[in-house]
Parts: sequence; C-alpha cells; structure tokens
Amino acid sequence: MRKNLFRIEQVREHWDQVSGKYDRINQGFSWTHTERFLTMQKFFPKGDNLHVLNVWSRTGSAVKYIRELCPNAEIENLEASEQMIKIARERLPDEDFKQTDLHDLPCETESKDVIVSLETLEHVPDPLHFLLECHRVLKVGGTLIMSCPPAWSELPLRVYEKFFENHGEGPHRFLKVSEVLKALKNCEFEVIHHRGTVFLPVGPAKLKQLVEKVHLSLLRFIGFNRMGIRHFYIAKKTASRDPIWAKIHEEIIRPGLSMHSGTCIGLSKGSLKLSDPDGKCLPELTGIGSVPEICYEACPEVNLSEFPSNSMLGEYKRIAIAHHKDEGVRSNAASGGILTGTLVYLLETGKIEGAVVLKMDESRPWRSVPTIARTREEILASAQSKYVVTPTNTILSELSNDTATGTPSSRLAYVGLPHQVLAIRRLKALNHPSVSSIKYILGPFFGNELYGSSVISFLRKFKAKKEDVTSLSFRAGQWPGHMEAHLRDGRVVSMPKFHANYLIPFHITKSSLISHDLTNELTDISGGDAWAPAYEERGKGFSLLITRTNLGDQIIKEMEEAGELELKDITEDEAIEMQSHGLDFKKRGAYLRVKRMQKRGRRVPDYKMTPPHITFKRKAFEVILDSIFLVCRQPISRRIADLTPNCVIGPLFQQTRKIWKASTRKIKRSRLR
Repeated sequence: MRKNLFRIEQVREHWDQVSGKYDRINQGFSWTHTERFLTMQKFFPKGDNLHVLNVWSRTGSAVKYIRELCPNAEIENLEASEQMIKIARERLPDEDFKQTDLHDLPCETESKDVIVSLETLEHVPDPLHFLLECHRVLKVGGTLIMSCPPAWSELPLRVYEKFFENHGEGPHRFLKVSEVLKALKNCEFEVIHHRGTVFLPVGPAKLKQLVEKVHLSLLRFIGFNRMGIRHFYIAKKTASRDPIWAKIHEEIIRPGLSMHSGTCIGLSKGSLKLSDPDGKCLPELTGIGSVPEICYEACPEVNLSEFPSNSMLGEYKRIAIAHHKDEGVRSNAASGGILTGTLVYLLETGKIEGAVVLKMDESRPWRSVPTIARTREEILASAQSKYVVTPTNTILSELSNDTATGTPSSRLAYVGLPHQVLAIRRLKALNHPSVSSIKYILGPFFGNELYGSSVISFLRKFKAKKEDVTSLSFRAGQWPGHMEAHLRDGRVVSMPKFHANYLIPFHITKSSLISHDLTNELTDISGGDAWAPAYEERGKGFSLLITRTNLGDQIIKEMEEAGELELKDITEDEAIEMQSHGLDFKKRGAYLRVKRMQKRGRRVPDYKMTPPHITFKRKAFEVILDSIFLVCRQPISRRIADLTPNCVIGPLFQQTRKIWKASTRKIKRSRLR
C-alpha cells in the first residue's frame, strides 16, 4: 500500500476550514451519515469497561453511539483538526479529545480492546503505517471497526458536489477494496466481516433504508457486496507481533525497498540477524528480545528528507581530478587511491584510531564484511570496490564499545555507500552512542550493487563453486582492473572489468535502480573514477574528488600541502559532463522508475526530488532499459548467461555497451546541467 501525496498539514487545514458547517451539512444527509454509527454498533464487542480508541473523532458524533452500548467504556478520541476538537470539547466536556497526526498513535502497545476508525483511512498520508499502528495498539483478541469509501465512489462524489452542498473531502484517496483487504492481511489482521453499505445514498430516508435492507439481505450475496458507497471492514488481532519489526517488514522489506544498509541489524541488540547473505541479504528476526525503536527510526528507507534532492552533485566545497602520489596506494586502489590514501593519512597523523571499511571475509572469501582497520596494511588490504551487497552498518553494534580493545572507540573514519551514510548522519543527529566514535565520513560514488548471486554466476563460467574460492577481488591489477578469483585447486580465474560488467543487468539490486545519489552527497569527502578519455589511461587511475564539508575540505588541503595528493580543480559542469552517464541513470532514471512504481500502486521512496528535464526520448529510452533489466533478472536469462562461454559474453557485452552508450549519448546528456 503506497503513501499518499498529501501531508497531514493539508488535511488539518481543510477540516479546520469546514468545521463550522460540518455538523449542519451532515444533518442534511440524515440516515446516510448516521448509518456509519448504526453499523458500527452491530459489530461492537459486548462487555463493559472496554478501552476504546476512536480515531479520527471529528466533532464527537460517534461517542454517543459507543456510550449506548458501553456506558462505562474508557474512550480515547483522536482527531487531526484543532477546530473539530474545540467543537467536540464544547459538546462533550466530559470526554477525552486529543490531536493526532494519523501516523504514530499516542497509545501504549496492546492497550485497547476496540478501535473505531470511521471514514479515516482515505485521509491518512500513510495508510499502511496507520494500520500497523492500529495493530500495535490493539490487545490480542481486540477488534478493529473500520469504514471507508471504495475507489469507484470518487466519481459519484464529484457529481453530487456539482448539484448539492457538501463539506468536501479535502485531501484524500479512496482506496480499492482489494487494496484495503490485502493491507489488513499483511498487517496480520484477520478480517472476519466485510460488507458494502449505503446502496442508495440519496432520497427519502425510509426509501434508503428499505433499499439497504434488500441489499444486505439479498443483493450482497449475489455479487453486489462491493456496490455500497461505504465499506465496513471488521478485523481481529489474533496474535502479538513485534511492532517495530512489523513496520520494518511491511514498509521496507515486503515492498522491496530495502537499501541493504544493515542499520536495523546493527542497532537491534541481537533481535535481528542477516538472512541469505549470498542472496537477498535482508534482516530477519532471531527470536531474542524485542526490536528497539531506533532500528526503525534510523532506517535510511523511512525518511529521506536529509537527501539533497535538486542537485546533480550535492553540496560541495571543491571538485578536482586527483590521485595519490604514492604509487603503492594508487595502484592498489580502484581509481586514484584518494579514499584509501585519506584513511592512511588520518591514521598516521593520529586523527583517527581506525576506519570502518570492507574486507573480504577470511572464512568465506567470496563475501565482503565490514571491519575496523587499525593499521596501514589493513587499510590497504580493504582498498578497491566491493560490488556485492554488504550491509556495512551491521558493525554499529561494535562501535560504541569496540570489542578489539574492550574500550569505547574514540576516533574512527567511516566509509559507506549513500544509504549507509544517510543512516549514520541520522544517528548523529539523534546523538546515538553507536556513531559517537565516527569523526570523518567518506564514501565512493554509487552506481550499482550486485546480489551475491553474481559471484556464483561468475564462478560457474569456470566450473567452480564459491566454496572453491581462497581469495576474490573485483578490480585486481592495474586500472581499471579485472575480477579475479584464486581457487583451491591452484587455478586463478579472471575477467577484465569491462567484460565482467555483463553481470550487472542480470544481478543488479533493486535498491540500485531506485537510489538517486550517485556521488555520495552526504559525506565529508567522496570520490569515484574520473570517466573521461583524458584520464582513462590504462595502468593508472584518476579520481573525481568532491569535498563537501569544511572538515573534509581541510583534510584534503592538508594532504595537498604535505605533498601526498596531486589535484587539478575543475568546474561543476566539467564534473557533470564526466559523470553524465551515471548522473542520468540516477537522477532521471531513478525518478522515472519510482514514478512508474507509484502509478502501479506500489510503495516508493519519497525523495521529494525534482529531476532535470526529461524528454520523450529519455522516457522511451527508460522503458527499453527497464525492459532489459526485467528480462535479464529472469532465472532462464541468468542460466543462459551462465552457459555462454566466457570468451563470448564478455567481449559481446563490452561491444554492445559501447554501441549503446554512443547511440544514447545525446539523450542522456541533453539538458542534464
């Protein structure tokens, strides 16, 4: 269930404006309005002293009907509009009315016996989150009584408002019945009853009630149940569910939005673990304890407002072409050795005691893992890109109290991808102890990540398995490097980098396709390959370096003055030209892919981004590109690629890529600046 495009502030504004005429207009609807309360009574649980949540309560009309059934019920009324609350308090001074944002409900977990939510869901900015909150707040065995109009009733509403007075619905989205039922099921509600009501919304009250009786007693059993303009959903909470895990699973994992940062695992205190590390690489419950709330709050997929949205390169202090002057550092790195060299400089000058980096796992050398490098040798060993998914932030559990020394880590540098860096920045804003030791944040440019299946596919070409690997490198040797594996039988198998890139369309992660940050915009220092003919000399390597904060800029100046770096400043336009292929893929492509997902009713990341100009040709180009990804990710396509000889698929992919880039060059670069 996707989020809506409106905000709670817009919802409040509308209902504040119509609060003065709300009750008067509803009185004119007579039975059509009060039917919601009468139907609610039919499904209200029996018993006294029930704890009831009425959300949202408007001017308190439902309270009278609840009190008729349960005079001693403890009723908590939540309403979005301040003006509606003011009227309700004047009418019912003995009742409890509070304001809500229709997002996080101000109620204790499993504290309510009944939740009444009449004509609410269509006005909620994030309906899925609201339903998850309802499940959290209900006791096991508790009842949710919910009503909302079906999607098809939007047109009749517009027609009615053309001829009759109405208070209007304000910001809203009427949901499909199937969408609501699916969401309730995913939130682990058991829907015990669903019915469409108000078959005839206009006309004399007696006639409307007569038609309703016919509808409920006969018509709804022969295919007319979905014809009412109001639908009731009666659902039970049958079992407890960890509320934080429920949000992570339903809002992030199930919709396929995981960015594989590992943040929730690193903060989970053992309640979450990494599942399928060589495949989908997602968190799962361990069954040990409850999931802390910070695991959800710090997830980079939840709130993306920190991301710079309308810039190609993000905020920066300096842009330069650079390389490290130590040839050992430069040749060992993926490009110009800037990030590796900076870590070595910070360590040797005493500014840090270690750096969070990735290394290949010693026990499973086909897999990369996060570690704290504390020596020059360990930093150099961590150099080069690691293209397979690695949730770096799983290491957060070790940072507050470093297990290597047994004492709190005081000064660390951190290297991560954009979504991992976003989580670190958010935790820093929250003053969370897990990141108190991180003083410098660096990051490589982020084009794509590959699932662990890419390594398995690569090895199949040489009739090898992952268990046969003793060491693996993604960019071994001189720039641009080659993918290389050492095997237990003594063989060394490899493919040139541009040949091994054939793995991308077959194994690219979904997160790579919807991430819009190429240049790691939230770091202190970021860098990546300088993709321009002048800097693509074989056997060397040049970095496009971007300093983004005063802290990062100062470090680079110190290194330059110390003679460790060679830099040539360039303009923003030159940098954009150099990275145009990746920037178009991220800034335009991600925007188009997210919009397409949204139109299909899927949940999407909310970047609030405004893309550069998108032509019709660029949209058509994206359809072709997405179709290629769709076809390539199918199991049969992957199998064909695995069976195609190495000497064929690599050169074929490289040549096809050259033709593709040349034919789409103008489309991708047009008005990118």
